[in-house]
Amino acid sequence: MDALAPVYSVNAQCRDCYKCVRRCPVKAIRVENDHAVVVPEACIYCGTCVATCPNKAKMVRDDLQAVRNLVSARRDVVLSLAPSFASEFPGVDPACLSTALKKLGFAVVRETAVGANIVSRRVAELMAKSPNHRLQISSACPVVVELIQRYYPRFAPYLTPVDSPIIAHCKALRREFPDAPIVFAGPCVGKKHESDQHQELLYGALTFEELRRWMMMAGVPCRWTPHEGLRTNQ
Repeated sequence: MDALAPVYSVNAQCRDCYKCVRRCPVKAIRVENDHAVVVPEACIYCGTCVATCPNKAKMVRDDLQAVRNLVSARRDVVLSLAPSFASEFPGVDPACLSTALKKLGFAVVRETAVGANIVSRRVAELMAKSPNHRLQISSACPVVVELIQRYYPRFAPYLTPVDSPIIAHCKALRREFPDAPIVFAGPCVGKKHESDQHQELLYGALTFEELRRWMMMAGVPCRWTPHEGLRTNQ
């Protein structure tokens, strides 16, 4: 078990069904000592094996405690929130959700969509300057970038030389908050890999599952009716 990797195996939970071996799109799981084990250097962090395994033998690294410790130690932590919060918390007013997240201890809550806008503008500029409409592959998704760089390197030169939305957002936030640690929250397992690669910008990445668990532990509601507003669970 390598719990330091964004996706890892728990051998004790493996029941040798090998469903993950069959479903992994890049064959990054091998059978070792009668267990299906994730090979970190081959993994693209798509999370398919986690969703496939019926026994929780494939896990996403849990970064919740590390982020909670950070927020307890620092009063200036900035949260970059994925725009998909609208589907994760349907019917919740963004200002209401921001208030709830600040109750967890975040000093500032901003949308990662700001970084996506920065990336979109930069890509539009590149496309406008591209001769003969040269093929360009978006660098927005860390899973796609890993897939191309590891398994289709001949296409790597076509990846746009642009940061992903979260890294672009972190750089913008760093200019505004030079000394504040930045944390991401969203649905993507691949963001954990990005946080590992860019620790100088991104302290850690939480999945929405981790964020919801934290909210429940702290007594901060994560579900509201459209007219209910923010309440405590007491």
